[in-house]
Amino acid sequence: MTAPHARLRAHPARGLSRLGVGVGLAAALVASVLGAWVAPGHALYGGADVAPDQAGSAVMLRWRRGSWWGTCSGVVVAPDAVLTAGHCVRSATLGELQVRSVQVGHPRAHPERATVREVVVHPGFDAQHPERGHDLALLRLNAPLTRAQPVPLAALSDNVMLAGPRVRILGFGVTRSGGRGSAQLREASLESLSPFHCFSGDVQGMAQTRFCAASPDAGVCPGDSGAPALLSVNGVEHVVGIVSLAVDNSSRCVESAAVITRVSAFREWVDANSR
Repeated sequence: MTAPHARLRAHPARGLSRLGVGVGLAAALVASVLGAWVAPGHALYGGADVAPDQAGSAVMLRWRRGSWWGTCSGVVVAPDAVLTAGHCVRSATLGELQVRSVQVGHPRAHPERATVREVVVHPGFDAQHPERGHDLALLRLNAPLTRAQPVPLAALSDNVMLAGPRVRILGFGVTRSGGRGSAQLREASLESLSPFHCFSGDVQGMAQTRFCAASPDAGVCPGDSGAPALLSVNGVEHVVGIVSLAVDNSSRCVESAAVITRVSAFREWVDANSR
C-alpha cells in the first residue's frame, strides 16, 4: 500500500481568537494529505458527556497573551505535573503563551484548581514548524494535587502500536463549528489507523512518534488540543498519546482524523521532567 504524495507544511497562522473566543491552537496547519486540510486540534465533535466520577485526572487550561486567549486540555501524569501539547504554550505568531493555573477534574465534581510553577516544552518542538512533531509540554504545579490520581504512561513497547485499537479521547471545548470555548468535558472513542492513511514521505519515521485515530461520527475541533488519548491495558487506562492536529477536509468542526503524539516515544523525557 502506498501513501499519497504529500508533506506536512506550515501555513500562515489563522484561527486565533481575540477577547473571549477561545481556541486550542494558536496556529493552523495545512497539508495535502488525502486532499485534506490539517487544522488545529481543539475540542470533541460527537462523543458523549463524561460522568463526574470518570474524569478525575482530566485537565482544562487557559493560555493568554495580551488580549488573546484560548483553551486547551491536558492530563495529570504526576502528583504535581500535567502533560499537554507544546502548541498550547508556544505559538509561532504570539510567542510564549502564559498558563498560570489549571482546573483538574470534572467541572460538575468540585474540580481542583492549581497554579503553574513552570512550563517545560519538549526541546524538539518548533513553534514555527509544529507539523514536525515533538508537540508536548509539561506544566509543573506549585504543589501536589490532593485528589487527582496520575494516569500511567504507555510502556515503551507500545511505540510500535499499529492500526486497530480504539482510544478514548477526553477533551474540553466547543462542540460545534464557531462555538465558544466551554467548561464541558466530553469523550469520544476513536479507532487508531494505519499511518499510511494520514502520513506521507517518511511514513515509518513519523509513525514512531505519532499515530492517527478517527471515527465516522466523532472527532476533534476547538478546545481539545493537548487532550489525552487513553488505552486500557490489563484493565487500567494508560496515556498513549496527546492530541496534536486534526486532519479534515475543511476548517470547520466536523468528523476528522486526529494526529496524536505518541507518548511512549517520549516517555523518558516525560519521566525526567515530571519528577
